[in-house]
Parts: sequence; C-alpha cells; structure tokens
Amino acid sequence: MRQMTIKKKITLWYTGIIAVVLGTILVLVLLFVDKVGISATEEEVSAAVTGFSSNINFQDDSFYLEGDTEFYDDGIMFCIYDKNGRLLYGTIPTQFPKETILKSNTPRVITSTNRKWMVYDTVYSYGDNEELWVRGITSIHSMELFMQTSEKLLLIVYPLLIVLIGAIGYFMIKRALKQVDLICDEVENISNGKDLSKRLSLPKAKDELYELSEKFNEMFERLEFSFEKERQFTADVSHELRTPVAVIISQCEYLLENEKLSAEETEEIEVILKQARRMSKLTGEMLMIARNEQGEQHLMEKLDFGLLCELVTEELQAKAREKNIHITLQKPDDLFMKGDQTLLLRMMMNLINNAINYGKSDGHIDIILKKENNRIIGEVKDDGIGISKEHLDKIWERFYRVDKSRSRENGGTGLGLSMVRWIINLHQGTIRVESIEGIGTSFIFQFPLL
Repeated sequence: MRQMTIKKKITLWYTGIIAVVLGTILVLVLLFVDKVGISATEEEVSAAVTGFSSNINFQDDSFYLEGDTEFYDDGIMFCIYDKNGRLLYGTIPTQFPKETILKSNTPRVITSTNRKWMVYDTVYSYGDNEELWVRGITSIHSMELFMQTSEKLLLIVYPLLIVLIGAIGYFMIKRALKQVDLICDEVENISNGKDLSKRLSLPKAKDELYELSEKFNEMFERLEFSFEKERQFTADVSHELRTPVAVIISQCEYLLENEKLSAEETEEIEVILKQARRMSKLTGEMLMIARNEQGEQHLMEKLDFGLLCELVTEELQAKAREKNIHITLQKPDDLFMKGDQTLLLRMMMNLINNAINYGKSDGHIDIILKKENNRIIGEVKDDGIGISKEHLDKIWERFYRVDKSRSRENGGTGLGLSMVRWIINLHQGTIRVESIEGIGTSFIFQFPLL
C-alpha cells in the first residue's frame, strides 16, 4: 500500500485543525446570536409591558383604562387578566396556548405546535386583595426561522469552505515544497543514470532546502570519489592478476604433458589448473565490468541476433549432451538489432550455461525468440531445479550464489547474471526472471529492433 505524501499529510492535519476550530467558532457564534436575540426580545417585551401598564389607573377596588389604550404595539400583543386567570381585555394570538399560566416578572419562551413565543407577565395589586395581571406576547418565529436558515446554510457552506481551504492549502504547500520534488527527481535521475558526477541544482533562496541540496552534493562527491577508487582498484587488480594466472595455467598444462607424473601428481595439477582457469574467467569478467563502469566505449554494429543465438546454441550443445540435456531454438528470420557482438555472445552464453549448470539430467532448454511491437522478445527456459522466491531478487547481485557449493563445482564465478543484466541495460533492454523451485526457470529479456 502506497504511503501518503508529506504534502497530503500536512494538508489533512491543518485542514482538520481549521475545521475543528472554525466549526467550534461558528457553533459558538450561533449560540451567542441566539442568546443575544432572546435577551433583546426579553428586554423589549418587559419594557413594552411596563409601558402598557402605565395606561391602567387604579382607584380603590376598581381600575380603568385610558381611552387611547392600544393592545398591539410593534409586534407585541397585550392582554389583561384578573386574579383567577380570566381574560378581561386584549386578544390572544391564534396559535398561542391559552392554558399558559401566569408567572410574574419572568420572561419565558413558550412553544406551541409550529411557533415559539416570548411571554412576559406582571401583576398589580389593588383594593381589598384584588390583582390585575398584564401579559405581553410576541412571536419569535422570525428569529427561529433566521437561526434555522443560518444553520442549514452553514451545513452547506461549511463543508465547501473546508474543501476550499484544504485545496488552497495543498496548492500553497505544493508550491512551497516544489523544490523538494525537484531534488527527488534529480536524485532519482542521478541514481538511475548511475552518473555520480552530476550535481543537484541549488535553489535561489538560501533556506533549509538550499542546505539540503548542498549536503546531497557533498554526499554525491564523496560517493563518486569512493566508487571511482573502487572501480580503479577492481580494474587494476583484475589486470595485474591476468599475467600470473596465465603463467599458472600454462605451467600446469606444460606439466601435464609430462608422462612420468604419477596419477596422484596429475590429479593435483589438474585441480590447480581447474582453479586457475576459474580465476582467469573471474578476472576477465571483473575487468570487463570495471571497464564498462569506467565508461569504455563499445562497438555497436548491426547484427542478426537470431544468428548469434544459433552460434551460441551450437557451441554449447556438447556441454548440454554431457548431462543429456536437449537444447532447442525457435526464432524468426531477420532479428536485426544494434549492439556489441562480443557482449551479446557473452550474455547468451551466460544464460544458457546457467540453464545447463542448474538443469536436470534428461532435461530441456528452450530458447524462444520473436518480434513484438518493434522489439525482440527472448526467453531462455529450462526445467531444472528452479530458484526459491527468497533468492529471486538477489540473483542479479555480484558474487551472489543460490547454491555456493554447486556453483564452485560448475566453475561459476557469481558474476554471470550480474554481467547479463548490465549487458542488457547497455543495449537499452530489460530482463526479468520467473521461477518455481523444483520445476524450472525462465529468463525473459527484450531488445529494441533495428
């Protein structure tokens, strides 16, 4: 599963924090507006009731209203009740619950089926234990509608606002970290191209990314120096070993011509000769790889890859017959490509030798070549011992052997498949392996057609 990028992580974190903070603020604002609205209405109704009560005149055991008294004022309706709660004057709104009890000097919100009302009652005593109640009623339905509309609007606008904030934030973070992407691309190009002489371009601003780029360049410089020394050492050692190894081989071959040697002496010299030839092969392959890594030019010419494979197959038939392995070659005509003939011969010999060495007696090796989408598709397939899964991704490493003892018996150096891969890479090709332990192995490679 692919991990989330830093840009997305930062965007999600800060968007989540903003969403929580902004959501909390909006909820508090709504609650505050609702509270302020209710408080303002309470004050307005209580003041209106007080003002209306000034129109009532009390005298002994009776009271009377002034002639210009109005029971409706700016959305507030007034009602007058006796001490038993019976309506004397005024009109109760249609949907207002009539059974609402009287409660002195206490603003209340009364809820009916579809509406809410603000109610304020006050009581006046007069005469001999007489009471007169004045009630002010106003609808707060419009305020409730405003709050409900605001809530619905926020439910729509809030997610869109968060998405917009997240998108803007991601764009800003992406822009801020653009130099990081450039550094990653350049590092990948240097790594894939295996050219450690290249360096990262330094940003204009001397910030943290500038320092990071400088550190990378210093690291590449040290790596380049180390690899160059290693390559030079490999090339020098391989070159210097060729002469003494050649002398050992020639002297062993000369000694074996002596008929006076005993069987035991002959056997010992043959062991030395076998190991010397193996060392000669190893130094030759190491020298070839070292020269390639130092950028040595290769002769690229037009050649028939099918004919080249036919020559290699014929040459290795004798070795295959020793294990009673049958080699077959299937190929179309005119498989022309541009390449280094010596290297391609080495590549095919390594692949087929590998199939023979790890093949079973009375087995088969199938070499299949075909054209497909302007490319040469090749496969070397055997029914040998196979390779277990834990070894498949390591077989391309230098000196790696799945079965070390068997590799020594076969004269293997551990460089064969490593050499195969860099030869194929040199020719702009690709190679992969498919194998089932105990059943067989297939090496599938591709080259561009000429």
